[in-house]
Amino acid sequence: MARSNAHAADRPEMTSISFAVLGSGSRGNASILCCGEYRLLIDAGLSVKQTQLRLQSLGLCITDLNGIILTHLDRDHFSTGWANRQKRIPLPLYIAPGHLDAAIATGTCRRSLRMLDMTDANSMGPISTDCITVAHDDSGCTAFIFEFEGCRLGWATDIGHVPVNLLERFIDLDAVAIESNYDRTMQLESDRPDFLKERIMGGKGHLSNCESLEAIRTIADGSRLQKIVLLHLSRQCNHPDCVQRLWDDQAPDLSRHVVITNQHEPTTMLHVHDADRDRITPARPNELVDNAPS
Repeated sequence: MARSNAHAADRPEMTSISFAVLGSGSRGNASILCCGEYRLLIDAGLSVKQTQLRLQSLGLCITDLNGIILTHLDRDHFSTGWANRQKRIPLPLYIAPGHLDAAIATGTCRRSLRMLDMTDANSMGPISTDCITVAHDDSGCTAFIFEFEGCRLGWATDIGHVPVNLLERFIDLDAVAIESNYDRTMQLESDRPDFLKERIMGGKGHLSNCESLEAIRTIADGSRLQKIVLLHLSRQCNHPDCVQRLWDDQAPDLSRHVVITNQHEPTTMLHVHDADRDRITPARPNELVDNAPS
């Protein structure tokens, strides 16, 4: 399979893992993870066309992909277009065993499905991947720890709340991507129906900005975070300025590592490496409050 190397010249010499979020939000989620020559798509919720265009903007091509791994099967994480493409050009499609019925229901190519081992490390090319089941709606979701050449990337979105076992396993990370879905005040004051607010805020929906920040504080205590990537911001009940202000106010020494994603364009290619470096020691204010944009 042909490899695109247009981004290689910009890759720092020490890089172990390179990744980019192609788009993140309720209208579609997809990211690309590059480890050596291996290319893994994390979620496939954008259209095939948009995925290709955004990969091209990073110097990559859709034909570079070696596999797809899904956090879950909601349409904003696995689109109909990708289900159809899998019938024609099947790639290994890694899913949790509990998501098998949902995957089959999409009509995707069954022979492409690969069941993730939820209790032991999974090998995808040179990448070792550990899985953690987290709460989200009825079927749950899967968080990941990707490891390559000693470099560790934690990935968690649509997780409802932050369980202790996730924090226990998200240790010694070099980078983390985690959702920061809503500002609590904006959510409560929105005109959304009460049932939807309860679904989102009830522990099986999404993380608030403050919940995300608190989780990363804990993770940072036992890690050497070079990148903190915030995923899945709500269009109605969040704003990048709100998120950035919260981090600048409540965790200024962590905020310099923060990358805020959006729905409509990819991040730059983010590079992390395994290196001996000082731990980030976050400041801990006495009280943490959600701050809606003024």
